[in-house]
Amino acid sequence: MNRIQRISILLVLAVVSMASSCNKPEETPEFDKASLLVNFSDNLIAPSLSMLKMAVDQMEADFVEFQSNPTQANLDVLRNSWKEAYLTWQTVKPFDFGPIRDYGFKAATGTYPSDTAKIESNIAVGSYTLGSASNIDAIGLHSLDFLLHRADALSYFTGDANYMTYTSDVIAKLKSETDAVTSAWAAYAPTFKESTGTETTSGFSQLVNEFNRDYELVKVAKLGIPIGKQSLGIQMPEYLEARNSGIALDLLRQNVLALEQYYKGNSFSTGQSGVGFDDYLLHLERSALDGTIADNFSAILAKVDSFSGTMENEMNSNPQGLDELYTLMQGQVVSLKTDMTSAFGVLITYQDNDGD
Repeated sequence: MNRIQRISILLVLAVVSMASSCNKPEETPEFDKASLLVNFSDNLIAPSLSMLKMAVDQMEADFVEFQSNPTQANLDVLRNSWKEAYLTWQTVKPFDFGPIRDYGFKAATGTYPSDTAKIESNIAVGSYTLGSASNIDAIGLHSLDFLLHRADALSYFTGDANYMTYTSDVIAKLKSETDAVTSAWAAYAPTFKESTGTETTSGFSQLVNEFNRDYELVKVAKLGIPIGKQSLGIQMPEYLEARNSGIALDLLRQNVLALEQYYKGNSFSTGQSGVGFDDYLLHLERSALDGTIADNFSAILAKVDSFSGTMENEMNSNPQGLDELYTLMQGQVVSLKTDMTSAFGVLITYQDNDGD
């Protein structure tokens, strides 16, 4: 091969290489998960905890007023502030990791149904350790549903000093733990914001897992168990959340609405929009899945809004409607737990024992 031929071959190879380089598609930049975690920490979790703290503080103040002047009017005020705290709790409970898990805050605050026999036994004895595992279903917001809303509740408060004291102790424990967790989150937040990996211990993985787990708890515990989905169609109203006050549907709606807003990255307390799971899906070119999830949330909330009575009333008069709600909620599980988490490369680590 002479010199001219070699030069010609080199020129051809150079042109081919340049053409190949020009035609090579650019790699899609990685999604900024740090911005998602910052938004969740600063605009969603911290403000929701602050809202819960304010609601619990107000409930405690209203209880002190009721304790000094136990009238029906003051009891009604206390009931209203309790309801506000319980509704606000629905915006915090999806974040059961970090200090919320370390303090066992979710179980201590939101376990239901309450063991009313244990509550009454504690009151009768007048001696108890509310922080013990044996009392987990005799404390928290749900125990106050029984204490504040049982038939003739006012007469129990005015007729039994131990009853008033026990209620005071339950509220004091809730306030102390709310204050502690709110403060602890501020210290934990920097660690959470930097934990962007998909390993099971990362902040991002825990966020995705707890989001899904909380959604399934809404479907199963708030709805499925009471309407008989785990008992061969036999309704179990004794498992209704807040049965005495009749606000089970309000709590379910608030919980689903909070999850919808968090999916979008929107602050439940301020309405501020930010980076959410939907943005990550759009970055991954999964717009169809994002649309499906958004439509499912809208359909679920519309169905909840179609009910006019309490959940217990609807169980008696409109069981088919509640069954339709359950079916809608079950359909969303596939989109969130299977499709979304797979797209994110996150492994589901919690155990699902609902049987379907």
